Amino acid sequence: MVNRTSAFGKIGGLIVPILLLLAGCETQKSLTRARIKSTENGLLRAVYIKGLKPEKLRLEDRMQFYQVPGVSLAVIDNHAIEWAKAYGVSDVQTHQLVTPDTLFQSGAFSQAVAAAVTLHLVEKERLDLEGDINQWIRSWKLPTPSHPAKNFITLRRLLTHSAGLAAQVFDGYSQKEALPGLKQVLSGEKPAKNVLVWGESPPGSRARYSESNYVVLEQLLSDVENKPFSDIAQEFFFGPLGMKNSTFEVLQPSAAPERASLGHLRDGKPVEGGWHNYPMAAAKGLWTTPSDFAAFVTELLRAGMEKSSKVLSPAAARSLLSPQVENYAFSFSVDGREDEINFSIRGKTTGFSCFAVLYPARGQGAVIMTNSENGAILIEEMLRALSAAYEWPHFKPAEKALYRLDPSIYQLYIGKYQVNPNYILRVTQEDYNLIIQPTGQAPTKFYVEGETLFFSIDPLIRIQFRKDKQGNVDSLVLWQQDFELTAKKIQ
Repeated sequence: MVNRTSAFGKIGGLIVPILLLLAGCETQKSLTRARIKSTENGLLRAVYIKGLKPEKLRLEDRMQFYQVPGVSLAVIDNHAIEWAKAYGVSDVQTHQLVTPDTLFQSGAFSQAVAAAVTLHLVEKERLDLEGDINQWIRSWKLPTPSHPAKNFITLRRLLTHSAGLAAQVFDGYSQKEALPGLKQVLSGEKPAKNVLVWGESPPGSRARYSESNYVVLEQLLSDVENKPFSDIAQEFFFGPLGMKNSTFEVLQPSAAPERASLGHLRDGKPVEGGWHNYPMAAAKGLWTTPSDFAAFVTELLRAGMEKSSKVLSPAAARSLLSPQVENYAFSFSVDGREDEINFSIRGKTTGFSCFAVLYPARGQGAVIMTNSENGAILIEEMLRALSAAYEWPHFKPAEKALYRLDPSIYQLYIGKYQVNPNYILRVTQEDYNLIIQPTGQAPTKFYVEGETLFFSIDPLIRIQFRKDKQGNVDSLVLWQQDFELTAKKIQ
């Protein structure tokens, strides 16, 4: 009896776990399929009217609405990439399909890699987060501060945008323009188009986004390692992590991989020459894919949990994903608290818009890349779909109540507003709403938010009417994400 029970138990010990494993695999596959479907068919606008249920939208339809040719994303769950998919085309002229291996310009994603490289060198005791950076930069020097004992610039301050440097966002260079060297960018010398990288406020006094920090950092890293930053990143990270679709090299269209996507402007047209080049690599020069960048951030997660040490120690990985100064970590922006904290980074170059978010305590996140300047708005709608599918605490649509103004107030705003001689905003009234029709575009309905404030739903745009000293309406200001436009009333 004992032997028979033992034998049965032995057989059961083999079969039951296998059956459970198979059931678990199928359950996970089913869950993933449901999440993909929910993401593709559950995009949400930024706001919805109080009393109405938010409308779920299809990704394909919203891509057409915003004139975004291509989208690629990788989604992280349980500290690993759960799924990755691509949609649309990389070029509206050739209709080449986007795949998960299609390369996109990622803008500020570059800064996360530069921060990781820096911490890697700190671990090797080649650098110090708290020392004066002038001791490591050999080929270029920042001006000596008035109180060097207290106000020198440190690596920590560069990494957290708190070094006090001028808040510059660097332009790219078209295929027809000569590319400056890094020292020319730092010094503001032609062919660089920027001004001198200089101190605007005392180091450590406040955090303010400035790509100047990462241009200085790139020169420092290149001096310390005596090689270009692109080679350093390849040696320390891209190679060890198998990131075969990532590079800091300046790609020329004639010699670029066929899978490199073209950028597209707000009007849907391709960027002339395919894309602009960004020689300031550590600030915004990274070409990558969502899967590659997701592999990078999941490695940070795993290292922080002491499950890997391919490129960074657990302590270094945890410091990279820890709040540092105000709402900044090392390169990442920080939102939320405790288990709901998330780290995000927004990438933007001419013709490209990208976003990455990571919830370390949840082991979840996403990397979304688009080949359009309109992609930033689409990405927000996709994040709301992902938030619903994965039950994230952020990225929710806002509910807004409808208000009515006295009819006489609407009359103050009706008229024509000029942005430039070729671009006019025509404002009319319809019931208790305003209708704004820009030159050559379809009209948009705006709802009342306040006496001078109005908003539209699709897409979310806010406008405010402004008055002169006599109390007459003389202009309006329009905001859409980080875009601002002012129009003067002419009629």
